[in-house]
Amino acid sequence: MDIKLVDKGQTGELLLIGRLDSNTAPETEEIVMQMTEKYETLILNMEQLAYLSSAGLRILKKAHVAMVKKGGSLVLTHVNEMIQEVFEMTGFAGILTIRPE
Repeated sequence: MDIKLVDKGQTGELLLIGRLDSNTAPETEEIVMQMTEKYETLILNMEQLAYLSSAGLRILKKAHVAMVKKGGSLVLTHVNEMIQEVFEMTGFAGILTIRPE
């Protein structure tokens, strides 16, 4: 799993590349949570994310809660069909902000 940061002032965009599973979750969670503290809006670009496990879902929920508490927002972009299906089956599609761009 690779993560690249694009700093856009008050907005940070993390490009998630590879698989977000139990092996990559601890390091990913650390980075994502640091970014929730730094930015008003955090974009998770999932264009190159090949797989998302339940460990990844926990990170997204934790990041969403952290951003809501501080009055910020978490936005997911470029979500592929497989991951969108996971969001719909788990109810995350109704909670998270998902944009096609």
